[in-house]
Amino acid sequence: MEIGKFIVKTPGTCGGRARLAERRIPVSSVYRWFLSGYGPEDILEKYEGATLAEIYAAITYALANRAEIGAEIEQEDRLRIELGGHARQRPAVSA
Repeated sequence: MEIGKFIVKTPGTCGGRARLAERRIPVSSVYRWFLSGYGPEDILEKYEGATLAEIYAAITYALANRAEIGAEIEQEDRLRIELGGHARQRPAVSA
């Protein structure tokens, strides 16, 4: 199976960012958990209905596209700070 079956970009859905196909789960959200030390099986528990293959695909996509996903994470953190919050120490679940 091709990774393109798991990861898609759709204008108007999740801001056009890479996400799990047929879900509103951005790759950046999965990758935040991974960067915080969570393993794929642990991350899977955070997203009801997701499959382990989708979680691995998101991590693989993020690792292969570090500049893109890193920029998304930085943008999310900047926006959060501008809106009066703090950059997240732990990843947020975006579904």
